[in-house]
Amino acid sequence: MTQSQTLLVNRTDFADVTLVKSDLPGLLDNHIRVKVGPFALTANNITYMVTGDMIGYWKFFDPEAYGIDLEGAGRMPVWGYARIIESRCEGLRTGERIYGFFPIVDQFDMAPAKLHPLGFMDGAAHRRELHPVYNSYVRTQNDPSFAAGLDDIQPILRPLFTTSFLIDDLFGAENFFGAEQIIVISASSKTALGTAFCLKERGGVEVVGLTSARNKDFVKSIGFYDQVATYDTVSVLTADKKSAIIDMAGNGDVTAKLYNHFGANIVYNCMVGKSHWQGGAPPKISAGAPPSMFFAPDRARLRIGEWGPDGFAKNLGERWIPFCKSAKSWLDIDSSEGISALLPVYKKFLDGEALPTKGYLFSI
Repeated sequence: MTQSQTLLVNRTDFADVTLVKSDLPGLLDNHIRVKVGPFALTANNITYMVTGDMIGYWKFFDPEAYGIDLEGAGRMPVWGYARIIESRCEGLRTGERIYGFFPIVDQFDMAPAKLHPLGFMDGAAHRRELHPVYNSYVRTQNDPSFAAGLDDIQPILRPLFTTSFLIDDLFGAENFFGAEQIIVISASSKTALGTAFCLKERGGVEVVGLTSARNKDFVKSIGFYDQVATYDTVSVLTADKKSAIIDMAGNGDVTAKLYNHFGANIVYNCMVGKSHWQGGAPPKISAGAPPSMFFAPDRARLRIGEWGPDGFAKNLGERWIPFCKSAKSWLDIDSSEGISALLPVYKKFLDGEALPTKGYLFSI
């Protein structure tokens, strides 16, 4: 009997984590067994947990569905690579590398469905009704966008930049919702940097980064923002400009400051993330546009339907490759093995203290 290790999180107290060992039964027909890693840890993973019940992220790797019984526990999803170490699925061979959505685990069984040269879906029964974007896996040797020179960057930036690309696409399609400036909250986050990169390339609107005093110099040095302000200097921003918000943080205290300062001049509030999950509650809004939740997979599904899969990949790639080249100048990647290396970094993300200049890859 093969044993697997997985990290479980208390769904009501994210700081409470447990490494659990469990037995993997013999591999079933039409299944594969993969060794997971390296995978990335980013602030986006915290958002997955904070919105886990609302959007359904806890359902993808529900411990009970995999025979792991610990009341109140969930598994935080991460993006990363895995290597097939055993296959009973025709068309997928041992040694192939795949990329996609995984739990934090060392070994993991999957039920490939809709197999094609570029990838497959995980057809596990409890996942069939979940969003296909998160159920899709790429066979990296067949996908030209997985160039060897981008191996380390892919797990860290690819899912985040896809969201950035889609936010920019929305704002471009809607003529920036009439805004003269777009204020990006948590401007040092990697999704924010990708969004600012795309908006700057698009042009036609001023892009303002809002960040902590600690990260202000870094955010200015990147050059993606026309102006950078800190959370405690919102008042320096021109209040009579029509303004849109792109909120990566979900901190009610910060958004309250913006609504108090801009009032009715807030023409759109695009709520993307909850990385500052311990911040204040959402403010009561008396003037200005209320928050509008942005769900990247739905926007992706819309554009894939309109552009086709090849068109979507082409349009994304035109922005993705230049952004990756930029990231090589400001992103320092740390690769580590073992849960003892992962947990201190995980705590930094929980506490909002992870450095924006760092990218983190792990295997357990």
